Amino acid sequence: MYLTYSEYQAFGGTLDETTFNDLAFEAASIIDWYTFNRLQAEQNLPEAVKRCMYKIIQYVQAQQQVSGIPADSSTNNGISGSVASQSNDGVSISYNILSASDIVSNSKAQIYQIVQQYLSAVVNSLGQKVLYRGLYPNE
Repeated sequence: MYLTYSEYQAFGGTLDETTFNDLAFEAASIIDWYTFNRLQAEQNLPEAVKRCMYKIIQYVQAQQQVSGIPADSSTNNGISGSVASQSNDGVSISYNILSASDIVSNSKAQIYQIVQQYLSAVVNSLGQKVLYRGLYPNE
């Protein structure tokens, strides 16, 4: 785990410890996926990694609080967004509809943006850029 509960609280986190542990596991999995596990063996983590994990936890928590997301994106159910068009005489209003796949795509893009923002300049103790998409020798 890249962030302890006390560090999370010091950054301003307000979750209880049980919820934090659940979300921290998910956030660490996301970081591991983007960094090809290049941070797992690190003893002294840069603050950027801890702040990245904090931001991912905050984002995932906010996404979990969204209610009414359809479980099956193949249905026409969705979350209404802004007004797409409006007619006065026939009193017709059309809304932009976000499907579950739209929400998931947006979430992935947001998380990727958080990871890029915080970890783009981070290197591990072996001098490897953690977001480098290629292979280093002995990987």
